[in-house]
This record gives sequence, C-alpha cells and structure tokens, in this order.
Amino acid sequence: MNKTLLSRTLLAVVVCSASVCAQAQGLRLPGTSGAGLAPGATASSPATPPMAAPPALPSSFGSTRSSDGIAAIVGNQVITDYDLNLRTEATRQQAQAAGAQLPPAAQLRAQVLNQMIDELALAQYAEQIGMSVSPDTLDRAIAQVAANNKLTVPELRREIEREGMGWTTYRDQIQREILIARLRERTMAQLPPVSDSEIDDFLAKQDAAASSPQAEYDIAQIFLPVPQNATAAQVAAVRQKIDAIDAQLKAGADFARLAEKESQGEGAKHGGDLGMRPADRLPSLFVDTVSKLQPGEISPVIRSAAGFHILKLLASRGVNTAPTTAMQSEVREIVLRASTEAQRERARAELDAVAQAVQSGKVTFADKARELSQDTATAPKGGDVGWVLPGQLDPVLDAALQRLNPGDVSSPLVVGNKVVLLQLVDRAMRPLAPEQKRALAREILQRQKAAQDFDELVRDVRARTYVHIPEND
Repeated sequence: MNKTLLSRTLLAVVVCSASVCAQAQGLRLPGTSGAGLAPGATASSPATPPMAAPPALPSSFGSTRSSDGIAAIVGNQVITDYDLNLRTEATRQQAQAAGAQLPPAAQLRAQVLNQMIDELALAQYAEQIGMSVSPDTLDRAIAQVAANNKLTVPELRREIEREGMGWTTYRDQIQREILIARLRERTMAQLPPVSDSEIDDFLAKQDAAASSPQAEYDIAQIFLPVPQNATAAQVAAVRQKIDAIDAQLKAGADFARLAEKESQGEGAKHGGDLGMRPADRLPSLFVDTVSKLQPGEISPVIRSAAGFHILKLLASRGVNTAPTTAMQSEVREIVLRASTEAQRERARAELDAVAQAVQSGKVTFADKARELSQDTATAPKGGDVGWVLPGQLDPVLDAALQRLNPGDVSSPLVVGNKVVLLQLVDRAMRPLAPEQKRALAREILQRQKAAQDFDELVRDVRARTYVHIPEND
C-alpha cells in the first residue's frame, strides 16, 4: 500500500480549530472559517452542563511522565504516546498525499495531540448530555468503512492490527467520531435559518471580490491576433482556427502543448502561462472571464480588440467567490404512491421489473415513466427531473444516485409514502442556475454559522475538562 489503511480510514473529525486542522492536513475549506457542520453553543442553545472536576484517577497517574507512555489525561481517560504516534503518522501521510507542506515534526505532533484531546473531551460531553452509540450502530459504521475499502470486517481488523492499532482502540475511535457527528447534527438543527437578505449580501460581496485589487489570478492563454482593419474574411479565418483549437481542447488535448504550438501571445513559450498577477494588472475581460471558472477549467473562445483568446485558470489567490459551476446529475424518476406495506411491496416488485427491462434494453425509462409514474410534474416529461446538485434530493435518493454510473437504474427506493426508481442519465460539470447559486450560498452561510458555534463549543468544553499533559510538568 502507498499509505497505511489508518491514514485512509480514520475519519477527519475536526474538533480543533479549523485553521490548525486545515494547516495540518493541507485542507482549504471554501467559504468557511471552520470545519463544517457543527454543534453550537449559542445563547439559544440548551445550557452546557458543568464538566466534572479533575476525576479520581489511579495513584500511579500522579507521577507518570510521557516517557512512561502517557501523552495526556483527559477527564477519566488517557491518550498514550503509542496512539498519539499512530495518529501523527496517519495525519502526516494524509497531508503528504494531499501535497500539503508539513509543519515541523514537533509542531505536527502537538497539533495532533490537541485534536485528540478535543475529541475525547467532546465525546465525554456528548455522553454527559445523554448521547450514546448502540453496538449495532457501531458495527454498521465499521462495516461501511470496510466496504469503502473493499474489505470484509475481519480483513479490516487484520489490516488495522497489522498497522499497530488495537481493534478495541479503533472501535473506540469510530464511536467517538459518531458521537461528535451527532453533536454537530444536534446543534445544526438549532441554528437560525439563513435569510434571503443574508444570501443577497453574500452573493454581492462574492461578485465584488472577484475583481478586487487583492484578487490574484494565474492565467494561461492561447491567443490568435486579428490584424488591424482586418477584412471580414480575415476575421473569419482566424475565428475558424481558434475554433479548431477549442475543439481539440474539448476533446482532451493538453492546453500547455497547444499554447506552445499555436499561441501568438505572451507566455506562449511557457505553455501560455502569464504568471500570478493582481486583478488590476489584467484586462477586465480576462478577470470577468476567469472569475467564473474554477482552477483547471478552460474558458470558451472570447474576443478582444486584439484578437481571439482561450483562457485557462491555473490558480487564484485572495478570491472567495461563490462557485459558478458544480458537478451535477441529470436524473429521471418513476414514482408510485404506496401508503401501506402491502402497497410498497407491490410497488417495489413492479419497479424492480421495470429496472430489469430498462437495463436489458427491452424498454426505455422515459416511456415507462410516462406510462406508470404518478408524479404529475415529471411523468409527462418522461420522468425528467432535470440537473440536480448533490444533496438536492431526499437523502435516500441522493445516496442511491451517488452510487450510479450514467445509464444505470437504481433499485426501488422507499421514501415516505412513495416508492421511487431513479435513472442517472448523465453527470457533468455545469453552470449553476440562479436558484442553485442561492442554494449553495445558503449552505455556505449555514456552514459558517455552524463552524463558529462549533469552535465556541470546543473552547467551552475544553476549558472545563480536566486535561493533564505530563511532558509539560
């Protein structure tokens, strides 16, 4: 293996400050200052119960040093040097795989220790307020981890133990992660909704940031000039050539090689790369174009007074714009209403037969949707739902959709009083419609609020949890 199973399967539960964890793991969280959906400690939240005073611990702990194997005591639990070293190595491998620059070894170890302390403190707090993880839930979570790594649970256990972590320790780690995830979900539900005015303000600020003097863009270009006072025939000839280059790019040709070969503009010898430049030192046409791109994306052909350009955004700095494109799925559905278990069984059987007929090519999904579907909005359109973002559908449908390849049909899915059959028609990066931009902005703002509340909770819980680090004595 190129990296240990631990570095792939230990979930990234970020319970330290987002900036520290992002630095340690080489992550950049777009549009947020924290680590995602998190529990809050706002004035409207239930009062946080007082944490226990320093617990009664075995007398041997009082004289323990880190050299004896104890990295920290958190509440009534310990973090061993051995487990800390394992987690530090897993974090190091994650960061290296992501191409992140690692801090010095001692600093990385201290960051990981702080993360582990916060995890233990939060898990203890979750248990104090009545949260728990049943053995069945824990078993299912571990089975999912195994499946994600194409292993059986016994194979996962052998790999974990081969890499040095005890199976009980691993199960405890997964259990803590589930508890912390539930803390996040609990308080996420208590957050006030994002208002339309907040979304309007966010989108306005994002648009303004794209052309601010602080924004910097690294752009590559393919440029074909048009002579001054060119005739219509000359313009058409240049346009035909740039369109041919554009077609090659869309077919997968390498941008840098085409720029070296075809471009007649600045940076051609370097694959068209103009280098990182502030927005105010670039043509406004370029800024307007690349501000709508994500790094790595290529623009359509654009026309300036000098000629025709194709731009590629290599990187950007100081830009915090709302995304303009996203991976989306084109979906069709067949919906049957079913309010009783007997009706659900009949609907599942009927839709299972439809799925088999579609996959064997005997019928088309669209024809069967027009014939059978009881959804009045999509049935006349052959079940066409349109292009949807991840998370836009019901969670049951969304999870099933993510497992499909284009052309695949799902198994029948029960959602409330309906049984649904999905077909993934296509999946592609697409421009966001205005309502989709607003939905993404709402999600980003909700995550920002959650991250702020989460950071407050972490600080509060940590401040009132007994923590002893022997090496600091």
